[in-house]
Amino acid sequence: MEIKIPGMDEQKRVVFEQATNVAIEQLRQNLQAPVIKDLALDESQYSNEHLLSEGRWKPPHPDIVCAYLEQFKRHSPYTSDKAIAEFLGLNRKNGERRLRAYKTGEERPPFGIWRRLLVATGRVPQEILPVIGFFA
Repeated sequence: MEIKIPGMDEQKRVVFEQATNVAIEQLRQNLQAPVIKDLALDESQYSNEHLLSEGRWKPPHPDIVCAYLEQFKRHSPYTSDKAIAEFLGLNRKNGERRLRAYKTGEERPPFGIWRRLLVATGRVPQEILPVIGFFA
């Protein structure tokens, strides 16, 4: 009896395909998210450069950071700064402190952290990169 096992490259490609299908399904579900309109801030008083893509992006004003995070707390399972910090991928040891620093303007949120919040709140679409090839 002979059992054929696909090579490692083929196994990686199968795993990639499965993960991609899961991601596609999540993108479809994202289109059904509710519209939430209770931002406690008039955004028209601020620049929208915090919504731009990397390279053109400018860090958000602390008022925007506070308003977005508080709205996110009210309408997501992440109801504390600790939970939001973990969701955003901030270090467990000082994530809450960094979040507070973003709110006060003491620190500016890095693009990747900020972008994750924007995507999760439907303010910007998730960037999907093309796969150039399966490099071995």
